[in-house]
Amino acid sequence: MRWLLVFLLACSAPVKPSVTHLPATKLMDGDSSFIASERYKGSVVVLDFWAGWCAECKRSVPQVARLAKKFLAEGLVVVGVNAGDERAVAARYAAELGIAYPIALDPELELSDKLGGGRLPLLVVIDRDGSIVHRAKGVDEETLRVIRKLLHSPTAR
Repeated sequence: MRWLLVFLLACSAPVKPSVTHLPATKLMDGDSSFIASERYKGSVVVLDFWAGWCAECKRSVPQVARLAKKFLAEGLVVVGVNAGDERAVAARYAAELGIAYPIALDPELELSDKLGGGRLPLLVVIDRDGSIVHRAKGVDEETLRVIRKLLHSPTAR
């Protein structure tokens, strides 16, 4: 019964936590870890929080893939952040879903919890200064507007 409660909470509307800047939290990339706020500093970034068990995430991944492809030449960095799955499970789901953009693991849900990723799926848009400027359940018109503005702003380069 507990798993049902976790599932229902995780697939509900995103929470807007008070975190306004990408925290210095470690993610896994292959066999190593990195600090996301350091790695992506100076870039416009979309973090797509997902998990293999989340049905809604499976529907949103193709939207995120199209987003990554559409804005790649303009410098948008899209990273799929797997929230809580083991490495092998995340890799299997990423392959099944055809995810071609980079995947990072958040096995302890450290970053996911800080940014509201306990409610999946969650897209977080981060500006070049590391400020969180937008959160959404998926790619929508507002998300696209925010990304275009960040990528084309002459003062943001």
